[in-house]
Amino acid sequence: MKKIVAIVTCLVAIAIALYAMYDFLVVELDELSAGEFLAEYPSPNNAYRAKAYLLDEGGATVRAAIRVAIDDGNKAKTIYWNYDESTAHIHWLDTETIEINGHQLNIFKDTYHWKKDADWESNRGKY
Repeated sequence: MKKIVAIVTCLVAIAIALYAMYDFLVVELDELSAGEFLAEYPSPNNAYRAKAYLLDEGGATVRAAIRVAIDDGNKAKTIYWNYDESTAHIHWLDTETIEINGHQLNIFKDTYHWKKDADWESNRGKY
């Protein structure tokens, strides 16, 4: 009986450790730190504002990243996060579409998360 309890305890501990590692490694856009405010870009109809932030907390071992949130005046939603960037080149294509460092996004439907982009390495460090 002690052997079964020990095995179950080990399995539970392993499961908890794996979940903690997953939670640490998989970062969602709404979990990002605020970062240093860079600039604000109003939409053509002034209904939304794209706010760019620099995330540079890694020192010598981690490169900077850019985060862009869309603010409607009530709440802000992060739609863009890209690693190894330190500047944000942003322009609105229309009232719903924005281009951020070469990525076109519909502010209501799309997001860009560098860890989910299989082709990320080919665009690395352009901005």
